[in-house]
Amino acid sequence: MGKNAKIIVFSLIGLAVLGGVAALLALTAPAPETAEEDTTAAVQEESAALTLSDRDEQEVASVEITNASGTYSITPSGNTDGEGKIIWTIADIASAPLNTDSLSTAVGYAASFTAREFAEEVADSSELAKYGLDKPQATVKTTFGDGSTFSFRIGNDVPNTATSVYMTADGKNVYTAYKSRTGSYTGSKYGFVSLSAMPAYDQSGTEEVMKLTVERVGLDEPIVLENIIPEDENAIQVYSYRMISPYSAYVDLTDGPTFAYSAFGLNANEVVAVDLKEEEYPLVGLDDPNCVITVETNLKTYTITVGTALTEKVTAEDGSEYDRISGFYGISSEHPGVLYIFDASSIAAMSADPSKLISTKFLMPYIYDLDSIDYSDNTGRTLKLGIKLIEKPEANKEEVAEFTVNGEQCGESEFKSLYQYLISVSGEELYLDSDKGELIAEITYNYIDPADGIEGKDTVRLYTSNTDRKVIISLNGENLFKTRQMYATQLLSNIESFLNGGEIVLTY
Repeated sequence: MGKNAKIIVFSLIGLAVLGGVAALLALTAPAPETAEEDTTAAVQEESAALTLSDRDEQEVASVEITNASGTYSITPSGNTDGEGKIIWTIADIASAPLNTDSLSTAVGYAASFTAREFAEEVADSSELAKYGLDKPQATVKTTFGDGSTFSFRIGNDVPNTATSVYMTADGKNVYTAYKSRTGSYTGSKYGFVSLSAMPAYDQSGTEEVMKLTVERVGLDEPIVLENIIPEDENAIQVYSYRMISPYSAYVDLTDGPTFAYSAFGLNANEVVAVDLKEEEYPLVGLDDPNCVITVETNLKTYTITVGTALTEKVTAEDGSEYDRISGFYGISSEHPGVLYIFDASSIAAMSADPSKLISTKFLMPYIYDLDSIDYSDNTGRTLKLGIKLIEKPEANKEEVAEFTVNGEQCGESEFKSLYQYLISVSGEELYLDSDKGELIAEITYNYIDPADGIEGKDTVRLYTSNTDRKVIISLNGENLFKTRQMYATQLLSNIESFLNGGEIVLTY
């Protein structure tokens, strides 16, 4: 405990000993009412001195704003909201999706303005220069319905603070004001346009992405994902999406749907035009875009077109400078003509690697969606594995399955164990080169829909690798992955065990 603190404690002890009752009465007595009234009055007087205009938003006829971008006016649109409040607009950009809340806030502060602090009363207008008020960032003129006006100028930032600027309403008294009240007046009129280029995804599930196509500079083929719609509504569905370009494979259970819906909720950093004409597309690279994203849902089709990249100078640690992409010009089919600037990292499709979207478990057909499996390998063994659902004649009895091998009935557990091993193969590294060694095994999954007879098939082939001790996995004639050689070794061993009643090993 410090010396001063000890003195206070000892003094209190002495006070309690010498005059406990008197001290208690003194400490608990109410403060004089006059002192509280004086303080309140002072606060009210100071607040009144900082209130430069005290009118209601509903009284405003127009707000004229002049700044470095030009002059524009906020005026009533002629409509009101559900509570009878005026909906404001900017006439020459009224076709754009305006942020009506931001407009209402700007009009509200232009009608009723309270400064933060008083700074100085200048003796001469030339002294306004030190506050940036001789050439202001913005001038705001509010005209009310009765013909009266209120104007103010916004000057420099207040030193040593990031929240305030200097302002004056009469050219004589200088105040500070919060940027939260003045910020909307210093930017262009496009600052009142909504930055939402794509709506947020409706979590209710009424809208579903059926197909996503990404055409991008640097991709020889587009990235195309398709929603997998089960032909039988009762079938168990493992994957939601299949990639059909540039590869043919299922996409990852998490990354696939995330990418399919990634364009929803896309917001821009800035709006720079609201009536962009097609003949102006070359100015921002939209005639030969960097990327075109097409999202087809069960309700409508959305398109995002990404044009020229914007760059900024960056200094490296060694002192050298280089250009870094900071954003892209772009447009959205949701708001034709509105030219946005998107942050470089906000559009997932611009950097998506299709090879990273593929599921390593690239083929996992549901067993009861299959009619049969054809198997052959380099030892000369050929198997026809049949799967047939049989409906029991008894009422309320579920279907049962009959499994066969080359036409002969087979035990269910043995069949399912072999099937589980067949589909357990996973790609450990992407391999798209055409080079491959000798064929080790071929497995064809034959699909059938008894309701309408639609058939299809997927064929997986395993090859030796000419460059390492791995196995190349080919799907429908295209090399796709490499995996451990042990998978093929254990496959041949499991086929032998299956045919001779041995144990099927599910690990490799």
